[in-house]
Amino acid sequence: MRLTRGATVFVAAVALVVAPAADAFAKDFDLTNAEIVVELQSDGSVLVTEHITFDFDGSFSGGFRDIPLRAGETIADIAVSEGPVSYALGGCTQLGCRDRAATYGTADLDDAARIVWHYAAFDEARTFTIVYRLVGLAVAYDDIVDVNLKVWGDEWREGLASL
Repeated sequence: MRLTRGATVFVAAVALVVAPAADAFAKDFDLTNAEIVVELQSDGSVLVTEHITFDFDGSFSGGFRDIPLRAGETIADIAVSEGPVSYALGGCTQLGCRDRAATYGTADLDDAARIVWHYAAFDEARTFTIVYRLVGLAVAYDDIVDVNLKVWGDEWREGLASL
């Protein structure tokens, strides 16, 4: 097929428009910091507060956290916030779903609890706080209480710069 001069200019113009558009949709994020506070409560439950900082490059609208649970362990009192903003329960929980910003949802998986939260971020760092209570994690013996908690595990696909 032979292109005329006008068709060649049109093809070149389309290539110039399409190439930057592909870059505009490129996105990535880094997990730059996680601060996790674990408190053993007088009732034997364990209160966990996670402050997780993401550095977003591009547009993002949702995050999730899978909390592994072993036989006999349950999770309760889940809350998500960002700074002074408390997220409202009721957001969708399917990975990749979109929902109103400042909402979250929870789902029971076979061996974990999933927490999915929704926000609107673009080229910025954001710190989300996830709070939950683990019941059945602490096991009391006559002379010791065993708390077997792995605060950061292989359920994360991204590396973490600071824990």
